[in-house]
Amino acid sequence: MSIRKLILLIILLLGFNIAFPQYSDFKYKKKNHSSDSWYWNTTKGSRYFAGGAGINLLTYFGDLTPREKFLKNTLKVTRPGISIFANYHFSNLFGVKGDLFYGRITGDDFNTSPFKEGSSIRKYVRNLSFRNDLVGLSFQGYMNLLHDPFEYFKRRDYNVYLLAGITLFYSNPKAKVPEPFENAGDWVALRPLGTEGQNHPDFGKKYSPIQLGIPFGLGIRIRLAHRLDLNIEGSITYILSDYIDDIDNSYVDLGAIESELGKALSDRSREEKAVIKDELRDQIIIEDNTTNYEYVSKYDGETYIVFQGFGHEGAKRGGDRHDLVSIGSIKISYIFTN
Repeated sequence: MSIRKLILLIILLLGFNIAFPQYSDFKYKKKNHSSDSWYWNTTKGSRYFAGGAGINLLTYFGDLTPREKFLKNTLKVTRPGISIFANYHFSNLFGVKGDLFYGRITGDDFNTSPFKEGSSIRKYVRNLSFRNDLVGLSFQGYMNLLHDPFEYFKRRDYNVYLLAGITLFYSNPKAKVPEPFENAGDWVALRPLGTEGQNHPDFGKKYSPIQLGIPFGLGIRIRLAHRLDLNIEGSITYILSDYIDDIDNSYVDLGAIESELGKALSDRSREEKAVIKDELRDQIIIEDNTTNYEYVSKYDGETYIVFQGFGHEGAKRGGDRHDLVSIGSIKISYIFTN
């Protein structure tokens, strides 16, 4: 579903509630429903089903996220997404929900300042980048922090809730092909290339495209009409694999990587350009902070010339921490229960 279609759906739902005022609250308030009973009530009157759609903002936090000028760099890698969801509110306190979402995350070492000492210069020299179109299904439980009457038509005008659960998603990190390859400028999937030696028996199997994450966060529900709510949510998903950006821990001997393209995308420190932005990098800074390192591969017998600390066995490629993805959402929810 495109962003344009999603906005149209939201407008139609709002129009439905305006056009049919006979579903307003007064029709139900005449019924004898107790809203002052025990807070943990789970009777039929307190259960309802809702669903809707939303617009998301996804931000990646990982090996390719600069630490300096954190807010500015975060905005550079924030990308839009969409979702559809269903909620089952089974008491005035607890509920469960499922979200099907699509969104893109991205990261680029070129966002790092080359003038800051330490890890920033190293990242600038490393020159890795990626994008990943995530398709996921999230199952979460949520808990209201404010007392809500049992029946949905007596619900508060607003409520705040905590949420946590598990996310299953399809991950396919890609990188832009550099010159002088024939397909320069194209985006290619990194997993089949084995940029950390995953195609070689000495380095284990390819990582799985199906990955798990643990989301947790906070939401605000705002009542718009009898059956219509606005939900604003913010969550962080802890990724249980470190390959959402195709970067785990260390470089490998380039001779262990099968294809020339795989070798080129494993170590990009000697490239003149930052590929995503197609801009020249500051070669003076790179030369001042690197030395050449030459080795003969024990796997294919070829001689490779790289920078010391890049593109050879034992050199550090990524960090030890797993990646995070934050998702901010604005959702329209419609209550289907009579």
